[in-house]
Amino acid sequence: MSSAGVTALSPLGREPRQYSGGEKNDGVDHEADGDIVPRKVPDRGFSLEPLIVNPKIQLSPVIWDMLNSTFDGLNAGHYPMRSMDGTGGVYFIMDSLGQNYVSVFKPIDEEPMAVNNPRGLPMSSDGEGLKRGTRVGEGAFREVAAYILDHPKGGHHSSFGYEKGFAGVPPTSMVKCFHRGFNHPGDLTVKIGSLQMFMENNGSCEDMGPGSFPVKEVHKISVLDIRLANADRHAGNILLSKEGEDGQTILLPIDHGYCLPETFEDCTFEWLYWPQARQPYSAETVDYIRSLDAEEDIALLRFHGWDLPLECARTLRISTMLLKKGVERGLTPFAIGNIMCRKTLRKESTIEEIVQEAQDSVLPGTSEATFLDSVSQIMDRYLDEIAGLPSS
Repeated sequence: MSSAGVTALSPLGREPRQYSGGEKNDGVDHEADGDIVPRKVPDRGFSLEPLIVNPKIQLSPVIWDMLNSTFDGLNAGHYPMRSMDGTGGVYFIMDSLGQNYVSVFKPIDEEPMAVNNPRGLPMSSDGEGLKRGTRVGEGAFREVAAYILDHPKGGHHSSFGYEKGFAGVPPTSMVKCFHRGFNHPGDLTVKIGSLQMFMENNGSCEDMGPGSFPVKEVHKISVLDIRLANADRHAGNILLSKEGEDGQTILLPIDHGYCLPETFEDCTFEWLYWPQARQPYSAETVDYIRSLDAEEDIALLRFHGWDLPLECARTLRISTMLLKKGVERGLTPFAIGNIMCRKTLRKESTIEEIVQEAQDSVLPGTSEATFLDSVSQIMDRYLDEIAGLPSS
């Protein structure tokens, strides 16, 4: 980034904006490592700029539009509104007229158990988050990762347009933002966090029974959650919306700060208990699943600045492997999801048993490729039994 800030060229032909709010950079390189950097308070009273760690990245028009609208709302003097729900600091930002929300900001230092958490939660003693296998301060990266990996049917998200991802994760980007309205127990600081487009909705899935949800909509959420080993999918973070002239119900997945954990211990899928989960995937969904490639996903996240830790990369590889192998055997979302989720807190899930058996079968120091090959063979045996296929 330039020392003078980032100038956004609006894709809609609007005037460029200087996102630094007019202040000069403090000369510190802002790596995507979760550090909160004290800085001079901007004259304008706020600052906003995208956090781009790879100069080859070109943000899409939809991301720029979200940044522009967020900037306009803050510039008009509208304070970020902290959500009363949840366990972390979550801020809704209005448009320039103060009539509609345009984005949702989640600072990493206000995550559950983080240093500036506004809910009074104790700080993590060992860095682990509320969900096992997650780390405090990484929630924003996971939010962005969920958007990046929610590929449209035709491939990756484009830098030149907007095609909704298969599951419909709202556009999300890492930003640096300053405002007095955030939680500042000590010095005023520039916050690093995720900025997500606010999605108009009619409430969440908590507000009505699941029986009326379209099968296709439930299945698209299941594909995302299984791939990312989501440790926090509940009815409250699936929004309800309407689309088209006939007002068809659309499900919108949000809150992905606990996806891609280091372990499978806390995988939780609310949809597992919905009737749609027991129906088979459509041919269209199966084709999409077949197109997924965990290695490409890991490389894509690295390109965007997040080099997945080995344990998280392993989770993505194994969960993608399970999803692809499961659909080839005709397993339903319920059958595959049931493999990933514990039935009780103390009893390991089937996927945990598979991983443990693979670990026991290889020698110490074995390569990751050899380990994953062992996982694949053991998984085949388990899945064939679940699918009622003869042993190979």
